[in-house]
Amino acid sequence: MSLKFAEYISGLNQYRRFAGLAETGRLLRSILACKLGWTLEKGAERTLRRWAFFRDVRQDASLRMFRVQTDEVRVCCSGQGGKATRLEVALRDPECGSSDPLAFRQVLLQRDYGQVLDWFCQSGASKDIKTVLDVGANIGCSALFFCLRLPAPDIFCLEPDESNYARLQLNLSLNPGLGIRSFQAALWTRSGSLNCPQDLRDGNEWGCRFIEGAIPSVSKPRTVAAINITELQEMSGFGQVDFLKLDIEGAEADLFKSDPFLLFLRDKVRCLAVEVHEEFIKIGETRSILSSLGFQTTVISEFVCGVKVQQTGKA
Repeated sequence: MSLKFAEYISGLNQYRRFAGLAETGRLLRSILACKLGWTLEKGAERTLRRWAFFRDVRQDASLRMFRVQTDEVRVCCSGQGGKATRLEVALRDPECGSSDPLAFRQVLLQRDYGQVLDWFCQSGASKDIKTVLDVGANIGCSALFFCLRLPAPDIFCLEPDESNYARLQLNLSLNPGLGIRSFQAALWTRSGSLNCPQDLRDGNEWGCRFIEGAIPSVSKPRTVAAINITELQEMSGFGQVDFLKLDIEGAEADLFKSDPFLLFLRDKVRCLAVEVHEEFIKIGETRSILSSLGFQTTVISEFVCGVKVQQTGKA
């Protein structure tokens, strides 16, 4: 028996203890069907996604996954020198078709924001990051990751989607003592109400976006409260923002055309990471705007990152 095959069998045995014998049998049938080109059972793709996520988590020695109920899994994470020494993250199960595991994979497995913080460090900024605005906080993975990496962050989260916000609240309650605050609303150019078409990416929770206009063929769209940047700053209580994380599914295009938001970036923000959705605004345009506001910029993964040039002493 080869070492690779032995590891695969070991993984299947662990999966059996995690998911149960019946679901492991369904997984094996799905794997066999894929290998032989057969028609997959109903729900087989979700079963395979759960298996892929389980294998990814299993390969990281700092993580441990367990199941608490049929539609929820939890992952324990070890500290990385920051405020939190241990975290527990609750995810809606991949079998339910949730995007939670995708968000977890990006933030806590691939550690995309770790690369961002590393670049801040190279620019001389990360040691002083204490105030963090997490706009588009989703279920809280990024905020919790910042607590793993940063020694004393004061984090304020903003998340508009109701189901994501409920999961964010659960994850904050599972990790008391971190002092993370949150509010349910969308960041927009003005206060008011926005509609949710939920048509970005795969239509799942992490792709929720909100727009001002009417949605064709939808008479009663899901709505959410919107606040402007002045209201957000007042809620957070941050006079200066050391790190602004912005992942708002295309709404960044409108904010980058808003004078109050641009003045906020120029006068109040030291470092930022914006996930740019090029259907709405191009990466080059985003970098050009940030450069005009005094930021040194780079592109890391899906993020346009910026650090104030005058703060780092680097041109």
